[in-house]
Amino acid sequence: MQTFVPFASFEASARALDAKRLGKQRVEVIQIVRALTVPGYAWKSHPAVLMWKGYEEALGRYGLVMCDVWLELGFGDTCAATITADLATAGIPHLRTEAELAEAGALPPWLFDEAVQQSHQSALVRKDPEFYRQRFPDVRPDIEYVWPVRSPAVVEREERQRENARKRQERAEQKILAELAAAKRRRSAAARRAARTRAANAAAKKRAAGPTG
Repeated sequence: MQTFVPFASFEASARALDAKRLGKQRVEVIQIVRALTVPGYAWKSHPAVLMWKGYEEALGRYGLVMCDVWLELGFGDTCAATITADLATAGIPHLRTEAELAEAGALPPWLFDEAVQQSHQSALVRKDPEFYRQRFPDVRPDIEYVWPVRSPAVVEREERQRENARKRQERAEQKILAELAAAKRRRSAAARRAARTRAANAAAKKRAAGPTG
């Protein structure tokens, strides 16, 4: 599940997609709209859903732009009507244009994040190198998705990972300190043995020399 935004502009993103993915975006939008607005619907905690939470109207406009470009290619479409109807049922009866949404500050801020855009460009190159390499010639193909919003489960898992890493670091530091302390004790014990040996040798030498005077 993903809504591709290789560019900040919905239309530019739509026109950059191959026909297969352009067609799928329309369906993805329907799924995400329902995940955001229908109680009990699946995928509610998926980051591709969470990133649009609070920006359902913008999501709808994104979907309609995908449908418009799809129609321009000569394909039929029923998704636009579904997207519009689903959002109307959710209390959003009118979808402003992208320009109107931008003027109202109603577009998600991550849309303008170059790291998000580049991660989507990279993902597209991985999916279809022959088609996308010429469109994104300078992007590396190994950039992982940048998710602007993560699910609570992911956040919790990352917190556990950080805590476990912190504990491992503490254990490693404690082990080093223990090894240093043990080495210091060994050096001290060796120094004491050496001192006793020197004292014993000096005493033996003195005895061997006999009385003086």
